[in-house]
Amino acid sequence: MSSKIKVLFVVIVGIVLVAVGVFASYLLIQRFQGSQQTTVVQDETIKTEIVVVTRDLFLGDTLTETDLKLVLVPVEVAPRNALTDPAEAVGKIIKTDLIQGEMLLSHNLADPTNNNRDLSFILSDEHVLLAFPATDLMSQESMIQRGDIIDIFATFTEELETVGETTTETGEQTEPETRTFTIDSMQKISVTAMVLEVIEEEEAGTSSNLVPGQTNSETIVKPKARIRAYLLALNPQDALILKHLKDTNAIFDIVLRAPTSTVQFDLTPVTEEYIIEFYGLEILP
Repeated sequence: MSSKIKVLFVVIVGIVLVAVGVFASYLLIQRFQGSQQTTVVQDETIKTEIVVVTRDLFLGDTLTETDLKLVLVPVEVAPRNALTDPAEAVGKIIKTDLIQGEMLLSHNLADPTNNNRDLSFILSDEHVLLAFPATDLMSQESMIQRGDIIDIFATFTEELETVGETTTETGEQTEPETRTFTIDSMQKISVTAMVLEVIEEEEAGTSSNLVPGQTNSETIVKPKARIRAYLLALNPQDALILKHLKDTNAIFDIVLRAPTSTVQFDLTPVTEEYIIEFYGLEILP
């Protein structure tokens, strides 16, 4: 091969290498510019703050400040009815189960104090909401609070059918026998909500509770919440039982359980014979 051909071959190879280098540089520049544009687009994404829950919550739970926090999310993934202010949810009741980190939506909340009674939305399909009168001593002393676990004791009188002869020797109809029973009518009932009545009570001013400029002759009017009724979520059959007892003038007392109690007590209804036998009264002269 002559020297001229060798020189020409070297020149051609050099030109090809330069062209490959220029093309590779072009590709690198294009890739770099593309990554920069992507970064700019990401930086320009509009975000908004929404409220999420900080722990797992269950139907009927009341929200507190520690249950809520604000997080930033892209606007396009935030639902239209997502809450943006935790204060709007504090004290509200949730209508469904929520998991930690889940967005809080306005339709997930129920307000137990408003007039449209949206407490009904926190009920399961198998339950009804019954208003139960708060006439017992525990209620008068405001010992029961929303969410407490209670049992309901009842004392009532029933007429029993007479077995055997229904007439006396004189031919008169015998009077039906009436018996008094005391039973544990319902167990492990959760107080879903309470109906309260705010009343004002007057108290005479004393040296310990006077405000500046007030004399002992002045009175202080203090608002006080009185429980009128409990709202209980029950299955319909249990609700019917309580209604029957209430309509037949049963006397109710509410007893408070420990908040962790799950025991189903096996109790015997108390009658006059039970008391006589239990205390041994039949042996008395």
